[in-house]
Amino acid sequence: MIFRQICSEKGGSLAYVLGDPVTREAVLIDVAENHLTAAEDFLRSRGLQLRLLLVTHWNASHEQAARALRERWGARLAAHESVHAPCVDMRTRDEDVLYFGEESLRIFHTPALTPCASIYAWNDRLFTGHTILVRGLHPKLHGQARVRLLARLCALLERFPEETLLYPGVENQGRRLSSIEEFRRRSQHGAGGDSADLLQRYRHLLPNKRAAKQREKARAEKNLHRYGPGQDVPASL
Repeated sequence: MIFRQICSEKGGSLAYVLGDPVTREAVLIDVAENHLTAAEDFLRSRGLQLRLLLVTHWNASHEQAARALRERWGARLAAHESVHAPCVDMRTRDEDVLYFGEESLRIFHTPALTPCASIYAWNDRLFTGHTILVRGLHPKLHGQARVRLLARLCALLERFPEETLLYPGVENQGRRLSSIEEFRRRSQHGAGGDSADLLQRYRHLLPNKRAAKQREKARAEKNLHRYGPGQDVPASL
């Protein structure tokens, strides 16, 4: 595994380099104009060939950096299908898988602050952009939009171990890393603006695991009676 987190000196925005140690193919995530020098220096120092450019959300700085890297490295820019910029080479959807060398990552669409917001899963880490910050959800998210995103994340994060690392798109008070376990703990206790009262108010929007299990059990029992032999029918001949 080849990995590097890059932090801009101004603003604390974060970008990521992912590389395959076998084929030397690499991916850049959320590279903005102020990350270009550090990102390209790292690529050259490790002998990496840039293949893919990914963004967790779309903005002008990402677009300008992508144009420069496409021209200099011949990389392809991938973004959610809701992004209609002409420089996008690949338009992605929820659950798509992208490959670079012998490595792969999976895309999860998480619209909230922007319609194109996405999370990328690679090995033991998730790259969350502005969807999940170190201390919880973005403070600009309010009301039902916030609750709906929490519902989406609740279902999504269940698919990963609690120790899975969360890499955000910006540092917060010097912190550049979190985990699923920390995010859940903060959400449950209302930290970082994730109000427990708000979750209670809109609890009908959140997945009901107990009800889902009961429906699954009832469906299984129904199928068992439907396809099982009757009392007067031998189970085998």
